[in-house]
This record gives sequence, C-alpha cells and structure tokens, in this order.
Amino acid sequence: MRCIALVFVTLSMITAYSQVVVGGGQERGDAILKGIVSQNWAKDWKDAKLNAVKLVLQKKDLAHPTGLPPVWVAEIEGPGRRKGIMMWDQGGEGRIVEFTLDAKLKIETVISEVPNLQQFPIEEEGGKVVASGCVPTAAASVVSFWVDKKFPLWRGEDGKTPADIASRLRARLKMATFSDTDGFTSNGMMLAGAFPHDLARVIQADAMEKNVGIDCRIARFSIELLKEEINAGRPVLLSCTVRVPHQPHLSWGHEMVGVGWTKIDEVNLVGVMDNFYPTKHAETIRWIRADVFRSLISIRPRKRD
Repeated sequence: MRCIALVFVTLSMITAYSQVVVGGGQERGDAILKGIVSQNWAKDWKDAKLNAVKLVLQKKDLAHPTGLPPVWVAEIEGPGRRKGIMMWDQGGEGRIVEFTLDAKLKIETVISEVPNLQQFPIEEEGGKVVASGCVPTAAASVVSFWVDKKFPLWRGEDGKTPADIASRLRARLKMATFSDTDGFTSNGMMLAGAFPHDLARVIQADAMEKNVGIDCRIARFSIELLKEEINAGRPVLLSCTVRVPHQPHLSWGHEMVGVGWTKIDEVNLVGVMDNFYPTKHAETIRWIRADVFRSLISIRPRKRD
C-alpha cells in the first residue's frame, strides 16, 4: 500500500510541473524514436511507441536550481510490456536529450559487466540516515569492475561487496550532506555529495594502500577522451547536471559511470549506469547527450616494466 502511495505522489508531482501535449512534440518524438529503434542493437524494439508525451518544467523552488530548460518527456512502450523513457528539446531543432530502454542489450560500444550499484542508506553517528551519495557509489562500481577483471587485491578485507567498497571510499571523501526538501527520495532521507577532484585523489590513495598499480586522473570531459577510454575497455566516472529520469521535474549535479557511446539523431550520446535510477534490468543503460558532462575520471592500469 505504501509503494502505491509513493508512486501516486510522484506522478502527481510530475503532472503539476508538466503540460499534456496535443500534437506539438509528438511528431518530433516519433521521429527520434524511429532513429533509436533502427539501431541494430534495438531491433527487438522496432514496434515501440511513445505514450504520455508531456512538456516538463523544472520544479520552481528547487533548493539547488540547475537552470535546465523545459523538455518533452515520454514513456516508451516496448515489446513484452518493456518500458523506457525519452526526452527531447522543446526549442530549436528538437534534438534528443536522453533515452533509456529498460533491457539488457548487446552493444559493441558499451562495456559490459560493470556492477550497477544503487545508492543505499547509511546510518551515521547519532542515528541519522544519509544516502551513500552518487560520488562514492559510482566509484565503487568502477573499482568493483577492476577488482573482478584484474586487481583482486583491491577488494581488501573491508571490500567484500561493492557497497562495502563504496563505504570505504566514502569514509575518505569530504562528504557534504543536505536535506531532501524536493522529494528526490521516497523517505526524505538526507542526501550527500562530494567533488570529483577529491574523488580522483581518493581512488588513487585507496589503490596505493591496496598495492594496486593504477593511475587515476581527472580531466575535462570530451567525447574523444570518452571514446578512447571505452574503446580500451576502461569504464570512467562522469560528472554532469541532469534531470532525474523517473522524476524529470527534478535535476541535480550527479556522478555516474560512463560505459559507452553512440550517435543518434546527429547527436553524440554517452551511455551511463545511473546509481539513482531503479530499473527492472541491472544492465540497463541510460543514454544522455554528451554536452551535459563536465569532467571525466579515468582509471588506467599501469604498464609493467
């Protein structure tokens, strides 16, 4: 009963900040969807259609305004009741902003087997419950990938699970907490954040402590650098400002794992694993337009002498 109530509240909030479309964005949305399902890896979705097209504005009183403009948002109805979501620009040429197909898809330009760790509650001193935070949670997914692929020592005695690794990295970070006054979480627990440059330092220090030979560096994001890392089989950490896909009237600064790239509708898209996106399939990739990303943290194994 509680879950139903939470879903109802979320849908009500989205409706409050959106306008139901009569024509308008539907035609452009259908054209973008046609381009998505024409990809070889999306052929099972060829008969997909858009439902509930809305123009969604950002919540006016966001505690931390991002300045993101209104976008068209629609649900993708796929085969076998599978779902997805798509957003595209209200103005200009109506280019794609992002999309997700909730499914396990085989895509050549995507790194597979990266753990999709979701943010989880942490009880701090005094009994206060705080979200693990996107920065250490995303980092733990990438570190766990390297633990399984090449560096088992990086797990350590205190890193039996990806969540354990997230907690270990989190303890090294300068975390800031703030109240969830906007409804990002269903239970209103405190949110937590940290800076990407601090994360790069922490990952390097953690690896050195575990005697793991890697170089962790932060750089300004570019699609060329992303492709270089992905093509070499190295997932990255990306910072950006984005909407919450299942609550698109909310947006924030966010850290996610970059695992792929593609180009659709003449737009470069980055494939990410989002640590604040409950999907049916853990392998689901969220595809976001490249121009929203600011920094890229790479983790490269050192070459042996």
